[in-house]
Amino acid sequence: MKPVVFLPELIAPAGMDLLRGHCDLRMPWKTGEPMRPEDYRRHLYEAEGVIVRLCKVTAEDMEKTSRLKVIGKHGVGVDNIDIAAATAKGIIVVHTPTAPSIAVIEFTIGAMLALGRKLGPADAAIRDDRYRDRLKFMGIEFHGKTLGVVGLGEIGGGVARAASAGLGMKVLGYDPFIDKEKYAGPAVIEDSLEEMLPKVDVLTLHVPLTSGTHHLMNRERLRLLKADCLLINAARGSVVEQDAVVEVLQKNHIGGAVLDVFEQEPLTADSPLCKLDNVILTPHIGSATPDSLDRMAVGAAQGVLDALQGRRPQWVYNHEVFA
Repeated sequence: MKPVVFLPELIAPAGMDLLRGHCDLRMPWKTGEPMRPEDYRRHLYEAEGVIVRLCKVTAEDMEKTSRLKVIGKHGVGVDNIDIAAATAKGIIVVHTPTAPSIAVIEFTIGAMLALGRKLGPADAAIRDDRYRDRLKFMGIEFHGKTLGVVGLGEIGGGVARAASAGLGMKVLGYDPFIDKEKYAGPAVIEDSLEEMLPKVDVLTLHVPLTSGTHHLMNRERLRLLKADCLLINAARGSVVEQDAVVEVLQKNHIGGAVLDVFEQEPLTADSPLCKLDNVILTPHIGSATPDSLDRMAVGAAQGVLDALQGRRPQWVYNHEVFA
């Protein structure tokens, strides 16, 4: 009998094709009807494998299922999966840490350029027949400016290289998990976030959401930034204290921000962020390219299939499960 694999959210066809033939795929979204919470849990509790994008798999879910063997995360961050509970139950968690890297690196550089050159307000002026306002949209040149990168992993490291080699920016980095002696990238590694923040013209965040990074950029740290500093967050919404970033943007304590992620998603139209003209808001699209979605779907599917067929997957998040 084929193992049951639950796909609560749409993934690229390449991922489904990899599983099809080996697994009994449960894809209730194909009916076009919204999935109720009780339907989600029923399918989850019957499955031996599941691939999630934004859907959560909680400790309670894992207590109530006796069949689940592997959880695949379509993406990098696993904050929607209770890793401790999965490990305690011997459930393998796989993810796709390299699959979205190119898309998010390019998104970050593009977001920085769009914000710095005020492309959003300039576009709005043309559409509102305000061509004469063109001199209000004086931008900045990034060559020679200082970029601060928080998190120098696959994505943050790629942003550092692109900004240094492609734009001629100076790069500072903060990552407590980097060995300064072995690091060979273009960033000058700072010993503390507090030392780095006052020095940068642009700050970009590339860390997972953990207990240690929750509100990493809080009110106190945001106030350490220069008055014209640009902030980019394409990591996880709760890495930044959202009320605090609203405050510094309202008071022009920083130059502007691009926010692709939020503490509560979707962001609603009544959010104070939507009333600000010094912020670009995007709906969690940093990794949204066909190539990236294909890589994530195939990577998650391959990891789930490997686990179900008795092979050790390439990208296991909770290695302790094998101990």
